[in-house]
Amino acid sequence: MTVNPKRRKNSVFRSINNWLHLWLGLISGIIVMIVCITGCLWVFHYEITSLVIPQKENTFVLAQYKSLLAPSRVSSIADSLFSGSSISNITYTRDSPISFSIANPSGVDRERRTKSDIHLLHPYSGRYLGLKTADTDSESALHKKLEAFFAWSINGHRFLWLPRDIGRPIVNYATLVFTVTLITGLVWWYPKKWTKSTRDKSFKVKWKAGWKRLNIDLHNVFGFYSFLLIALLAITGMYYGITWFNKALYWSTNWGETLAERQPVQSDTTQMNRNHDFLFNFDQQIAEILHQYPDPHYLTISYPNRDRADATIQVYIRNSMDRQYNNRYYSFDRYTAAFLPNSITLFNKDFYELSAGEKFRRLNYDIHVGSIWGLPTKILAFFLTLIAGSLPVTGFIIWYNRKWAKKAKKKKN
Repeated sequence: MTVNPKRRKNSVFRSINNWLHLWLGLISGIIVMIVCITGCLWVFHYEITSLVIPQKENTFVLAQYKSLLAPSRVSSIADSLFSGSSISNITYTRDSPISFSIANPSGVDRERRTKSDIHLLHPYSGRYLGLKTADTDSESALHKKLEAFFAWSINGHRFLWLPRDIGRPIVNYATLVFTVTLITGLVWWYPKKWTKSTRDKSFKVKWKAGWKRLNIDLHNVFGFYSFLLIALLAITGMYYGITWFNKALYWSTNWGETLAERQPVQSDTTQMNRNHDFLFNFDQQIAEILHQYPDPHYLTISYPNRDRADATIQVYIRNSMDRQYNNRYYSFDRYTAAFLPNSITLFNKDFYELSAGEKFRRLNYDIHVGSIWGLPTKILAFFLTLIAGSLPVTGFIIWYNRKWAKKAKKKKN
């Protein structure tokens, strides 16, 4: 038996690398494929829902050089309309009426509340505009089907449709293994010697080649070009599910600073039933926030349940519908209207005030779902996730053809 002198034997490093790439890829492949396909389905959930069922508003309100109704004024109007009731939330929406909901109207739980339970006020005059337009029966049925479908897809993406405590670590550690296979794949992709032939095989897809050659090119070339961005999607995904990885990522991007444990804030119950001029103080707090963010997409005030004496008032500002990195969260004492800063400064600052590492942490979700620059990056995230899901498939086909196809052909002969 003669040995082909042109065939070079792999080094120990390459042999180990290739072995890891093969077996780690086979172990994590089916999980990665499911996670990626369900991720593709989830990317455009908001756009698809809005397209199929356009949001309805009773009226469009042109912005005026006047102050918006203060929360105390909204509460007063609600009390005059629904005597003895209490407000559960107030929402200020750009160029739209102010909306509010009554806490547990007629014994209905918050989870069962529909659009028909949302009341509208003119944001400047306080005139009652009626109920928010509800979906028709057909629209409501379609909306439920879409919600069920996207809930099914995100459940598969995050937990493989398993119980959370079981599915979540499987998904996240499979993603970690997949990240390692991306690195070992890049090492395997790198030619031993650069020639015109190896350059063509490494950077170009030979579309007119046979299906086996085409499959190899799709795996190698697409994997190379998408390597960094797919790795970024994997890293931002592991941030949510692996605690030690989350802390290590924060530590490495914040110059060795450790991630503080988030401590819940509470209202001071010793101030209960004392005269602190709460309404005036809270109106001032909201006025200052609206002065700082004069044109948010929406601002929602959520009042606490009466059952918890130490619960706080939550204020959430969404400055853009597509992005979350520039949103803000505030907590206020329900008795004094005092601002209650969270123990993690990340949630108490504007985006421009954050360090580089903190900015990356705030950008994590928008990077992961592709919403960081709107629709263009969502489309990019869709195709990247599609490519990532195809890599285990094309890789398995390569392995099968090299391992079993030749043996099957010999048996036939």
